Amino acid sequence: MAKEQSLSLNPVKISGYCGRLMCCLKYEQDSYEELIKLTPPQGSLVETPEGRGMVVDANLLTGKMKVRLDDRRDTAPFECLRDDVKVIRRAEIRLSKEELEQAKQISDPLVLGR
Repeated sequence: MAKEQSLSLNPVKISGYCGRLMCCLKYEQDSYEELIKLTPPQGSLVETPEGRGMVVDANLLTGKMKVRLDDRRDTAPFECLRDDVKVIRRAEIRLSKEELEQAKQISDPLVLGR
């Protein structure tokens, strides 16, 4: 949950006063999962009103994306909304073994003190 919400994977930083995983993370998770489905991740090839390009940054909550256009690689990325783009090829999110292990530790009830 924390990784999908772009939060630190450090249990201390995502724990509430009671020492448990913050309740708000679970409360917001359904919304984040839906936004992840709608928003092309970094590295996706998209067609924008300005032309074809690659997503270099995406904000799930606002729906704003920065796209580096193929025909203007030397300029700053073009900013647009996720509703204004058509996904040509979606990039896959991949986690390293270390990130997977950290995620497992966060969800482990013994680590969270439950």
